[in-house]
Amino acid sequence: MLRLHLLCRHHHMLRRAVQLVSRSRAASSVSSPAVLAVHGQVTDDPEALRRHTTSRWLYDEQIHLPARYVSFDPQALAREAARVVGAECVRIDKICEGSNNKIYRLNFADGREAIARLPCPLAGPPHLLIASEVATMEFARELLGLPVPKVLAWCSRAESTSVGAEFIIMDVAQGVELDSAWQSLDIGQRMALVKDMAKIQSKFLSLQFAHHGSLYFKADVEGVPHTTDVFADPVASDIPASHRRKYAIGPSVDWELWRGTRKQFDTYRGPWKDCLSLISDTIRCQKAWLARFAKPRLPSDASFLDEEDASPAFHIKVLDQVLSCVPATMPSPELCAPTMWHSDLNRGNIFIDPSTRVVTGLIDWQSTTIGPLYLQANIPRAFVYTGHNIELPSERLGKPRFPENFGSLSRDEKRAVLAEFVDAGTFVWQQNVILEHPLWGAVYRLPKYPLRVNPIHCASRTWTNGLTQLRGLLLRTRDGWAELAGPGTPCPLNFSQEEEDHIRVMMERSDAHEWMVKEVLAHLDTNKHGIVTPQRVDALRELCRDMRAAWDTEEFCGPFPLQPGSRNLYAE
Repeated sequence: MLRLHLLCRHHHMLRRAVQLVSRSRAASSVSSPAVLAVHGQVTDDPEALRRHTTSRWLYDEQIHLPARYVSFDPQALAREAARVVGAECVRIDKICEGSNNKIYRLNFADGREAIARLPCPLAGPPHLLIASEVATMEFARELLGLPVPKVLAWCSRAESTSVGAEFIIMDVAQGVELDSAWQSLDIGQRMALVKDMAKIQSKFLSLQFAHHGSLYFKADVEGVPHTTDVFADPVASDIPASHRRKYAIGPSVDWELWRGTRKQFDTYRGPWKDCLSLISDTIRCQKAWLARFAKPRLPSDASFLDEEDASPAFHIKVLDQVLSCVPATMPSPELCAPTMWHSDLNRGNIFIDPSTRVVTGLIDWQSTTIGPLYLQANIPRAFVYTGHNIELPSERLGKPRFPENFGSLSRDEKRAVLAEFVDAGTFVWQQNVILEHPLWGAVYRLPKYPLRVNPIHCASRTWTNGLTQLRGLLLRTRDGWAELAGPGTPCPLNFSQEEEDHIRVMMERSDAHEWMVKEVLAHLDTNKHGIVTPQRVDALRELCRDMRAAWDTEEFCGPFPLQPGSRNLYAE
């Protein structure tokens, strides 16, 4: 018996020792530094994962780079990922970055992968932004049954995590990016894809909410305005009680309400019970920003256009004109109903099965809002025609048209036009699919639909984009008032002949200036923000200086677009 007791005791001690060694090895494994990489290239510099390294700027780079810097501990992120996945995180690779986020691919010792998403300072209010995105993703997965990556871990308060930054860790989206497969799809496959996406978006339209704003878990909106009255009747009774108890609608994370210095002042950002209150408060936010932060522009300023556009007070006056039109131009309550919508369905945010071509993943739910249906239900950017060679039909079921000179084009030019023709056909097909849907189609059948939505969308960016486009829209609103508001409704807009003439002259100058700006941007292979690849920045800066020196402000109807102090959406 004694021998048996000693053997059992020895076996217990041996097993305990093995457990301790295993735990020690596991701890050592977890604490081993993850390999760091940027776009597949290994680096020993953690700053390369924090800095913006993908792009350079032709001007005002000292403003752009700090706004895209994310301070965090990559190894702490690896440990957090290992904890939730249950395997050692062996590699962190920065695979994508933009103005609002940095995306990292996480590789684990057992072969699994995950994605980490960290917001940049430009993205908006960190806690609300992360908390709303996570709640929206879970809602879309569980209640709407959409192909959304599962969130594995998240933190919306940098001070509460060793990572040192807000983050979301999620599964990798299945399939391949539509952007990488787009050119290989024939027109039939694209038409099927449009139908597939329409079915997905119809799920948004099947569920109405009781308030406008953004979706959150209830625990994440304590201390900020919110409501637990989330779902509208009659659908509310069909939603499981667990879901009704889980969610709340709180402040909108619409970027226009938070961008730049707007987050520095208090203004009401939701939730709202009615459509008019949402629109009014959104425009009031812009008015408050203009009154507090915008400084009158001098003729010597790089952004000066004319005296009216240079005056913050005049911008506020024009915004009041927009507000005066809204009550009479809103559509029926059904089309103003609070509706969730993914507002950025570009080809990089849609994933498809490479074999079946069906949608397998939807990503980037940041800044998703619940808003008026007629302002939300846009066409997915993935299917919008952005070319200039194909004439789009003016009537339903019409067909795109080739340019008249198609026969005289070179082989390469014909190939480019044919590619545009397929893009245009996809866009026309998307419009026809929309019109088949009772609610979505009703939005696009609204008389003067663009004049109901475009002034509202333009109102938040007048200081960056100028007043000319918005004032032109208001002229058209006045001219189409009877069709917009119904006969007998007084129009609140009054323009003297002098004002009208001035607006039309400015519209002509704006068109001419825009054409010249596009020529400059195309020549420099950049966009209006002056973004270029790091490899070409020095040569293009020199070319940009030469083009600026040759620019004639009067002849080209406005200032050179790429110079220090130019209008900057991200710097307001």
